Amino acid sequence: MADPNEFAGRVALVTAAAGQGIGQAVARRLAAGGARVIVTDIHAGRTEKVTAAIAAAYPATTVVGYPMDAGDRGQIDTVIDQVTASLGPVQILVNNAAVNVVGSIFDYEPANWDWAVRVNLSGPWYLCRRVMPLMRDAGGGVVVNVGSYAPDVGGGGIEAPYAATKGALAALTRGLAHEGGPFGIRAVYISMGVVKGTKFAEDNAELLAGLPGTTGPLGELPDATDIAESVAFLASDRAAFITGEVLNVSGGSYMRN
Repeated sequence: MADPNEFAGRVALVTAAAGQGIGQAVARRLAAGGARVIVTDIHAGRTEKVTAAIAAAYPATTVVGYPMDAGDRGQIDTVIDQVTASLGPVQILVNNAAVNVVGSIFDYEPANWDWAVRVNLSGPWYLCRRVMPLMRDAGGGVVVNVGSYAPDVGGGGIEAPYAATKGALAALTRGLAHEGGPFGIRAVYISMGVVKGTKFAEDNAELLAGLPGTTGPLGELPDATDIAESVAFLASDRAAFITGEVLNVSGGSYMRN
C-alpha cells in the first residue's frame, strides 16, 4: 500500500498520462501517495475522462487535467503558467510522453525522425527548462525521465529514431543532474524494454514475439504498475541521494554493464 502522505502537498506533472499504459499508472501512483497530480495528454477527451477517474479514486488530493502536446512549446507554456498560478510550482516532473517510429532507415520519412525528436527529446528539455527554475526557487524537486534500453541495443534494428532520442534523453538527464544538484534538484532516468498492456505492445505483438530476449530470467514482462512503482521510488525522499542514474526495470531482459 502506498503511503498516502509520501508526496503530500507536492505538485506532480505527468505527460501522456491519459493513455492505457505507463503515464496513467504513474499519475495514479503519485495520487495514491498524496501528490497534487497534473494529468496532461494530447487527447482532450481522454484527458478529461482519466482525470475524473483518478480524482474519484483519490478524493483526498487534487487531480487536474490539461490537454497538452508534450512537443509543443506554446502549449507547455500555457499549462505551466496555469498550474503555477493555481497550484504552485511543479516539484515532480515525469517526462513520459514518447512516440515510436518502427521501421528501417530505408523506409521511414524525415518527418518521422523530426516527430520523434520533437516529442521524445525537445519536449522534455523544454519542460525542464520551464520547470527547473521553479523547482530551484521552491528549494528543490525531481525530474524523472521515462526511457528505454533501446539506445543500448541500437533500437533492436527496428526503431533507430526512438533509440537515438532516448539515448539523448539519458545524456540530458545527467546534464540536468549536474546543473540542478546545487539547488536540490535531482534528475533520474528509468529504463525498460517492452511493457505489457501498453498500446505499443498490443499494436506490435506479432513483431515483438519474434524478437529474442523480450522476457528475461523472471520469465515475464513488467506491466505499467511495475514501472509506476519504480517512478514513485525515484521521485520520493527514499531516493534522496540518487541523481544522474539509470534504473533498469526490465525483469532482466537487459542487464546493464
